[in-house]
Amino acid sequence: MPPSLSVAASEGINILRSTPSILSTLQENTRAVRAILDRVDCITIPSHPASPVIHLCVRLPSPTHLLPTASPLLGSASGKPSNPMSVHPREPEVFDIELEEKLLQDIVEEALLQGVMITRSKRLRGQELTEVRPSIRLAITAALSRKDCEKAASVVKTAFVKVVGKRK
Repeated sequence: MPPSLSVAASEGINILRSTPSILSTLQENTRAVRAILDRVDCITIPSHPASPVIHLCVRLPSPTHLLPTASPLLGSASGKPSNPMSVHPREPEVFDIELEEKLLQDIVEEALLQGVMITRSKRLRGQELTEVRPSIRLAITAALSRKDCEKAASVVKTAFVKVVGKRK
């Protein structure tokens, strides 16, 4: 391990030992942000509920939601079992990368106008085995108060509703 990473890891451990309340504050802030963003119709959150790194995807109304749902036993809507030896899904998710990236960039710019800085997740398209859906990445921190996190989440929510609402 490079020396700079060792020093950073050691310092992180020292901070957690000296102020263990940081983790509970981080969990509270994460729950507060998720409570606001989970209720928005035009946002999909694929991140784990406990993760302080939250990815936000655009949920567009589409005819794909009318497809039959996957069988829990067979693992796909077509009735064919999944192949555990393959990294590729049998029925890959269909999304418009260019449209979603443009909408997400508009959301980032709208949030910035309101004083909240967020960023789109950057990916090297064509370099991964399966394409990942474009998203905005939020990094929740314990350095902010719960009220500040709620205010920022409300700005992000408003930006999503405004940009995706214009598209309808």
